[in-house]
Amino acid sequence: MNNHFGKGLMNGVNMAGSCSTTMPAKFCNEYVRGFVIGYCYPLEQKTGEKSVAALEAGRLTRRYNLDKEIMAEFFLEF
Repeated sequence: MNNHFGKGLMNGVNMAGSCSTTMPAKFCNEYVRGFVIGYCYPLEQKTGEKSVAALEAGRLTRRYNLDKEIMAEFFLEF
């Protein structure tokens, strides 16, 4: 069994540059969800503002048509 979420998370953390608009077509929702969270985590670390990461995650959630409530849980609980 593959850990798609974990792979997406690590690739998001290591991403240099902006997110691709065609990326979700290549991967499952679990991978994309992990990628978005991993991509937004360094934004919070760089700026010190959780709201910056949450806004970017919201933008990417809409762009990639992810479940808003599942994505919001990550930013509300942690």
